[in-house]
Amino acid sequence: MTVALIQLKKQKNQLKENNDFAKRINKSKRWQALGRFKTVRRGYSIYQNQLQQFNSQFYQERLNVSRISAVLPVQVNQCVDNVRKTGVHLGLSLKEDAVKTIRSFADYNLCTEPKHDGFFLASDIRNGRLNGKDRRVMRGLVSNIDKCPIVDTIVSDEMLIEIARKYLGYYPTLITRHLTWSFASDLDELEIQKLYPPTNFHYDVAGLNFVTVSFFITDVDENTGPHIMIKKSHNRKPLKMLLRSNIQKEADVWRYYDRSEQLTITGNAGFGFFQDPSCIHRLKLPTNSNRLILQIRYS
Repeated sequence: MTVALIQLKKQKNQLKENNDFAKRINKSKRWQALGRFKTVRRGYSIYQNQLQQFNSQFYQERLNVSRISAVLPVQVNQCVDNVRKTGVHLGLSLKEDAVKTIRSFADYNLCTEPKHDGFFLASDIRNGRLNGKDRRVMRGLVSNIDKCPIVDTIVSDEMLIEIARKYLGYYPTLITRHLTWSFASDLDELEIQKLYPPTNFHYDVAGLNFVTVSFFITDVDENTGPHIMIKKSHNRKPLKMLLRSNIQKEADVWRYYDRSEQLTITGNAGFGFFQDPSCIHRLKLPTNSNRLILQIRYS
């Protein structure tokens, strides 16, 4: 138990460091901020592609690709084309057993919330508060996710790896995973946006090139934490959005994009989508019930 708590504290410290993009990019890695520019991502893709041609088998084998799949098959090229054109491909599906296993894992493993001390279970959050008391909790990052075998299988899924490879232009050299609860809240949206940054429109800057696959582990509708994005915004942003914070004011977003370009993503438990997270997107915090999502980033 003591060893487990020490490990959780280490994870907690990492979350504190990684929560804010400007802070988590230390001086030796500030070049990663260049990943917000499309030309840089393209250049990095060409560089990695050329580098891997010298020994492509090495880069493929180090991924330990799984031939056992928990994801229902889709057309790989169609998925890649959709992400390139619109920033997203909808309609991925996890097998039912995988969804149940991940849900159970999330129910029984401790969570942490960035910028806060302590650990808790999702069941400890009632009405958006820890143990129903004063402290509000917006999200819970499930710990020990690297010890969930079914998540390992999904991360190294042959089809998902191939989609990522074709979109990035090379075999991914870094893969990260997160299993995250978003807890239902009765706060008004403006207050939520102050407390929970992902509920603001933003674009991700996660290295020099990246793509993400996400799976809902709970049912998600308009009131239970839909994912909202601006279609095609991964390919076009005004210069001022690129030169300042990646978090955007809503008024600025609608000054440049048409509201018809907004896409609200919902789906039953197991529904998934591939996305270029350099698009403008946000989470709408749930009001009726908690949302659980598995996100895997290939970069």
